[in-house]
Amino acid sequence: MDSLDAIERINILLREEKITRDELSRRTGISYNRWLSVIQKKTQLRHGEIQALGEIWPDYKMWLAFGEEMPEVGQISPMTKKAQEDLGTAGKAG
Repeated sequence: MDSLDAIERINILLREEKITRDELSRRTGISYNRWLSVIQKKTQLRHGEIQALGEIWPDYKMWLAFGEEMPEVGQISPMTKKAQEDLGTAGKAG
């Protein structure tokens, strides 16, 4: 398990996937202001927000929720995805 909290993982996801908060709001159906409050740690992250992110990025569900990866079942982080792409091993388990 990594030492990042869920909000830090969301910020990494947005940066690695090059997603703006406007696009995040549009894709999740969660308001821009709600995401802004969550990302700035002004309010607590709700289950529904993690669930919405998991629907958009199913490969990141476990990492987003728990900070853990299980590449053998396709549960990775954005950093692992980038490393796989850089090495040309995306989609290859084990």
